[in-house]
Amino acid sequence: MDNIGNYAKHARIWDWGGFDNTQEYQYWRAYAQQFGSNILIPMCALGEVGAYMANRGFNVTAFDITPEMIAEGRKRFGNTENLKLLQGNVTDSNFDIAPVDFCFCAEFGHLHNIDDIKLAFSCINRHMRAGGGFVIETGLRAPQGESKQFPPKTFYPNKQVYPGLKIWKVGEGYTDGESGRHYISQTVNIEDENGKIEETFEHSFYLQSYFREEWLDALSECGFSVMNEYGSRDKKSWNDGDDLWIVEAVKR
Repeated sequence: MDNIGNYAKHARIWDWGGFDNTQEYQYWRAYAQQFGSNILIPMCALGEVGAYMANRGFNVTAFDITPEMIAEGRKRFGNTENLKLLQGNVTDSNFDIAPVDFCFCAEFGHLHNIDDIKLAFSCINRHMRAGGGFVIETGLRAPQGESKQFPPKTFYPNKQVYPGLKIWKVGEGYTDGESGRHYISQTVNIEDENGKIEETFEHSFYLQSYFREEWLDALSECGFSVMNEYGSRDKKSWNDGDDLWIVEAVKR
């Protein structure tokens, strides 16, 4: 996996936004309960949702490609029972774990071609029991995509998280309708308690979107059967044109 910008530099400030993500964590917890207690979370960053679920009785393996993210996650959640935080690439990892009952991911846009998507699906498949659930959240590539420019904007946190530090970002973006790529360029600013800039770094990357048919073909080819498609987390049926696509599949 490439083109992820200065992702590693975010490890110590990953939750800089100061938002309460409990509702999202509860959503994944409820989804997982439908399938079982062994959970796999690829592309997990620090592993916050994994720690939440492990603290509520699940056996969780969460992994990320970036060593700095896993190191920071272990610093924060290393004493959490039933949580394994591992470093690995979703396209080629082989973990010595019990077959998992449930896997979910909303970060596949960081994989930039359909062959890597298939490698990721195959990796997840070989760690999963037959009948295990696999849920993907993503936006779909529009059949006739339009290009769009997003002007520079300053992003402030809901609340400052780290004592003695003030963090904010300035970012802009561009969606290329021809390629289905969304380019993001950010400047991250970290200021100390005296108002002095402690660190500034650039963070530029792109996310790849795919057509619905590409996702469905890849899931089928890699041993999954699609059970449901939703357009929202309240499980409203997906309709053509919905911004969000949630696909629920099971391993055959």
